[in-house]
Amino acid sequence: MAFDPTVLELGHLYTRPELAGLWGYASYQALARGVFTPRGGGHIVLFVTRQKQEALTQYRDFMSGDYLHWEGEEGHRTDERIAHAHERGETIHLFYRDIHHTPFRYHGPLEIQSWVPRIAEPSQFIFRLVHDLSPEDDISTHEGELLGLSPTERLALRKSRIGQGDFRERLLARWRGCAVTGVEHPDLLRASHIKPWRSSSNTERLSEFNGLLLLPQYDHLFDRGYISFTNEGELLQSPAIVTLPPHLLGIALQARLREVTEQHLPYLDFHRREVFLARTDRD
Repeated sequence: MAFDPTVLELGHLYTRPELAGLWGYASYQALARGVFTPRGGGHIVLFVTRQKQEALTQYRDFMSGDYLHWEGEEGHRTDERIAHAHERGETIHLFYRDIHHTPFRYHGPLEIQSWVPRIAEPSQFIFRLVHDLSPEDDISTHEGELLGLSPTERLALRKSRIGQGDFRERLLARWRGCAVTGVEHPDLLRASHIKPWRSSSNTERLSEFNGLLLLPQYDHLFDRGYISFTNEGELLQSPAIVTLPPHLLGIALQARLREVTEQHLPYLDFHRREVFLARTDRD
C-alpha cells in the first residue's frame, strides 16, 4: 500500500503503530526515524518531537505560530532532498508532538521558507505550515461542507468556529460564567468547542453541549489538548505540561467543570480520545 495523505485528518492525533497500519507496514519501526520517506516516492514525512528523551540527540525543533523551526539529521542524509523537495515535486508532511511517547498531531503539508546548510552541526530549516489549524483555516478547508446551506446557516456555522454568534449565546445562557471558575465577565470568556469544529458535523458545530465557556488560560490549554475533563468534570493534566507549575499556567489542578450532563459525555469522550495529549505512542 502506498502512502496516501487523503486518509489522514488535519489536527488528529496518530501513534506510529496506527500510521503503520494505515500505510501497510508490518511494524511501526519502519516509521521510527524523524524523517520517513514512504515507498513510492512523492512524499517526505517529518516526525518532530519538541521535548525529546534525554538519551536522544537534542535537536532544537519547535513550532512558533504557523512556522516550524527544525534541525536536519546529524548525518545530513536527507538535507538536500528536503531542501529541494518542491523542485522535485515532493510534498513534506508534518506530524508534531510536544513531548516524547505521546501521539503526533497531523499538521498537513509544509512549505520550506529557508535552509542554512551546515557541516559540523545539523542544518537549520524553517518551514511554514500550509494549514495552521486556525479558525480561518478550518473554515476555508471545510467550506465545501457548507455550500448546500442557506446564507443564514452558513454564517451561523462560520461564527461558531470563532466562538461567536448563536453558538456563543447558547453557551452564555447555559453556563452564565466560566464553566470551570464561574467568573461572570463575558468579555473575558471564550466559547470553545469540546469536539473540534473541524471534526464535527454541522449539527454538532452549533450544539450547546459541544461547547465550554472558559477563561483564556483554560481555553488555550483545552483547545490544544494539554488539559481535558473526566465524565465527572475533574480536570486531567497532560504529561506534556506535568513539570510546569500550575499556578504559572494560571490553572488549578483541583479545578472541575461546574456541570456535566449526559449530552456532554460523547463530546468529552472524543476530546479525551482524539485531542488530549495523554495516550502513549506505543498504543
